[in-house]
Amino acid sequence: MNDSIRKYFYEISAIPRPSGKEDKIADYLTEFSNAHGLSAVRDKANNVLIRKSANGTARGASPVLLQGHTDMVCEKNNGTAHDFLKEGIKIIEDGDFLHADGTTLGADNGYAVAVMLSLLSDTKAVHPPLECLFTTAEETGLDGMQSFDKSLLTARTMINLDSCDETVATAASAGGMTTHFRRNPTSVASAYKNKILLSVTGLAGGHSGEDINSGRKNALKLCTRLYLAAANVTDTEIVSVSGGNKDNAIPRECSFAFTCADPDSAEWAIRAEEKKIREILAGADYGFTVTIEHATDEHHVLSHADKEALVSLLRLLPYGPIAMSNSVEDLVETSSNMAIVHAGADGIEVISSSRSSVEAELDDVSALLSLIAKQSGFDAEHKSRYPGWAFNKDSRLQEVYLTSYRNLFGTDASIIGIHAGLECGLVKEAIPDMDILSIGPNMYDIHTPDERLSVSSAGRVYELLLEMLRALSK
Repeated sequence: MNDSIRKYFYEISAIPRPSGKEDKIADYLTEFSNAHGLSAVRDKANNVLIRKSANGTARGASPVLLQGHTDMVCEKNNGTAHDFLKEGIKIIEDGDFLHADGTTLGADNGYAVAVMLSLLSDTKAVHPPLECLFTTAEETGLDGMQSFDKSLLTARTMINLDSCDETVATAASAGGMTTHFRRNPTSVASAYKNKILLSVTGLAGGHSGEDINSGRKNALKLCTRLYLAAANVTDTEIVSVSGGNKDNAIPRECSFAFTCADPDSAEWAIRAEEKKIREILAGADYGFTVTIEHATDEHHVLSHADKEALVSLLRLLPYGPIAMSNSVEDLVETSSNMAIVHAGADGIEVISSSRSSVEAELDDVSALLSLIAKQSGFDAEHKSRYPGWAFNKDSRLQEVYLTSYRNLFGTDASIIGIHAGLECGLVKEAIPDMDILSIGPNMYDIHTPDERLSVSSAGRVYELLLEMLRALSK
């Protein structure tokens, strides 16, 4: 990572930028553009497009679009005091890695922002005319790119900077949607004073697309399973359920608050079920912890009908791969992730995230989720649907990438499709002749507080980008 990228990465990391709250980073970008005498367009969604003329021997070359998103997933460890709306990220340097102090780092996609700023401020790099697009609310459904006016773009070659493996470029991605399940509950007085707060913490979590086939467990699913173990041995009533924070993250934590007739039997059953679960955990979930706290008090709980409806929904909603690709080895074609639950006297909402590289299969998942909602007594609303991005076998950009990588590093890179959603699909939908590729440095455990960025890899990918731009200038 060169000094310029490091400088800009630290500067933007000091700016709070949760999804939907990108006004401050948009201010920073427009001020940057003005300070460097560049042309910038900022829209109502706080997307910012900055243009720069060709540099060096590239004058007369066709323009290239560089793109990344300014927002970040805001996750923190239990017990970490951090206000993502007011505080910047506290970066820790540990050997070759950057990570944050108990929170997500935001290298997804702060790296892209820092790289574009570095290139826009570089007076020596050879490059064609650049259109650098900084989009918003990517992590909550690609909302910024959804609303951006693509007619502003003149480039027909696009390098997206939102991948996380320097040896692999992405040339296809999945489409997706979120589904919101809602029910208006009735609150009643509990028949029992014995209350149990059951919590699952310490799971690895991860990206709901890239990590969905990793075997990592879903905290909502496990906590429901543990609760049902208790419900099988004693009468229970649900006070509240809470778990998950982001629809595109595998939930790491969940809690059930419930009253019961026999708390000792409930705890015994939970601990017995916990032992069964530990036997099937993937290595990444080594931190799996089950906490049981007891209290005695008067409580209001969900009605019996609401309790049964909620438990039915949580048990029936799918989690994990639904189908594998028939054309790309080891690629998940279709999946679903039960991501968030908030249930209590004021309302019940469950949010699920689904993906597929085949539009017809995403339609089928939509129909399945609607059926589960109906059977469980919930209303379902499908939202934020975005298209996939199909592989282009005639791509010039793919050849430029492979040749540039080989020339720089003496080894071969590869090109794949991924199960995650990228903004590239929305650009391709609007501009069908856009030649697109996504690249990025080695990043690990994105969307979790264990997120790490390799400093050396970040530098190599910048070298690669410069080499590709030189090649595209000819």
